[in-house]
Amino acid sequence: MSYIIRIDDRLLHGQVIEGWIKPLKIEKLVVSSDIVYCDSLQKNLYLISVPENIELECLSLELTAEKISAGKFDKIKTLVLISSLKDLYELVLKIRKIFPDYKLPPVNVGGIRHTEGRVQIYKALFLSLEEIQIIKKLEQLGITLEYYVLPEDPRVLINEKISQIEEIIERKLGYG
Repeated sequence: MSYIIRIDDRLLHGQVIEGWIKPLKIEKLVVSSDIVYCDSLQKNLYLISVPENIELECLSLELTAEKISAGKFDKIKTLVLISSLKDLYELVLKIRKIFPDYKLPPVNVGGIRHTEGRVQIYKALFLSLEEIQIIKKLEQLGITLEYYVLPEDPRVLINEKISQIEEIIERKLGYG
């Protein structure tokens, strides 16, 4: 497998271009988002932001699932960008519908910013109790989630720390 799935709610931005594409020699970027897929203005903005030597595809979650299941990203170094844990869960379900035993590589959880109901867990990672439930569902499906901002950063296995993370969120939100 020569693709990486990265969750980053900003999808494509300078850190992805400078910190991921260059050091990993990424040849193809896939923005997997039903919202971006339907928004030609946003797609055009992404097209002009990507270096000329990088192929860019903006796909729906359904089309991403079809291409992953068919091995379309196996022969070219590809970075698949997804904006949320919820979208990742939907993508995994779509892949499993096509290819029930498909094994995804570990997924990078790189950047989820603060919004109402989210608590800071790591430098660039804020999670809600709802997202904890999604992580548990992903874990049941055999998905490994790793937190790191840049490829050279140490990896934190979120799956191994889910109980501690849930306790932190409950405590900070006043539930525990």
